[in-house]
Amino acid sequence: MNPSFRPPDSSSDSTPRIESSQLQFIEQNFAAFLDRSDRDLRLRQIHRWLFIERKPVSIIRQRLAASMSSARVVAITSGKGGVGKTTTSVNLSVALARLGWRVLLFDADLGMANAHIFSGVNPSHTLLDVLERGVALKDAVTPGPDGIQVICGASGIHWLADLDAARLGAVCRDLRHVAEDYDFLFLDTGAGISSQVMHFLGMANDIVVVTTPNLAATLDAYGVVKAVHEAGLGGKMHLLVNQAGDEAEASSVSSRISNCAQRFLGPVLSFAGYLTRDHAVELANQNRRPLLHLDPASENAARLSEIAVRLCGAPGSDRPAEVAPDAAAPSSLSHDATHLSNAVA
Repeated sequence: MNPSFRPPDSSSDSTPRIESSQLQFIEQNFAAFLDRSDRDLRLRQIHRWLFIERKPVSIIRQRLAASMSSARVVAITSGKGGVGKTTTSVNLSVALARLGWRVLLFDADLGMANAHIFSGVNPSHTLLDVLERGVALKDAVTPGPDGIQVICGASGIHWLADLDAARLGAVCRDLRHVAEDYDFLFLDTGAGISSQVMHFLGMANDIVVVTTPNLAATLDAYGVVKAVHEAGLGGKMHLLVNQAGDEAEASSVSSRISNCAQRFLGPVLSFAGYLTRDHAVELANQNRRPLLHLDPASENAARLSEIAVRLCGAPGSDRPAEVAPDAAAPSSLSHDATHLSNAVA
């Protein structure tokens, strides 16, 4: 059991009684965390967090998810689509597998999944089979490049993008069980801040927000950071700038977003790194191959490997390495967060 999960002493007279209405609320909102032998202990802990300490539901879910998974969960997300989120997820997974880590990649863009395309796998089963045909989630695990394992979603299935809380919770519960055999679980989420995306972000120890120098992408990236902060999610946030012209442009984008976040929201947003505009990336995607396979000697392939090490650590380390804040960032912005577009443009 995770040391952060400390149930109250069941023999203590001070343990508050759980009212029937409170029990019903807990069972409706935390069902995915209660199907274990320590159900009663978890019920009392959730009750204490929720009704005594007044913690938000999102924070409690994040704590429980962290306590139930031995894998470190890394969510790759973005505010805007088409910024290279899935490319990043696949290649970081491959980079970590090459370092000796056991990596599971889950395509969490449930209704518009394409991680299987960029990783070059042809799954026998997808999440659609799990939800419609009763296939066990562990049986939907498909071998991918360099030893990564992939759980693929389906594309163009509208109801998958709008799963109800009970079914989504069941998927996440099963995913945590499957991930117990891995060192890292990568979640390639959908773009935006839908309830489904936020649910997956709540599972993560690290949240990597991918953006580009494009104005809309930059503004939407800040929107994701703001939503994560306001939801009280506990994952550490990192920014990755893709399709930059050069290091200076990437640093400029990162500085403005991270300093707006620091000034108006409070959290420190680490700079994970950057990738430059490169036709080889698009060529790799079109050929259904990770960039680390198609062009392993490229600068972007080297950058992806470096980002993987900085973000997740080297094999044999007890804990993944921390990413240092962007040292090149200026101390403050003179613009309000609403003027971020002027600062970035």
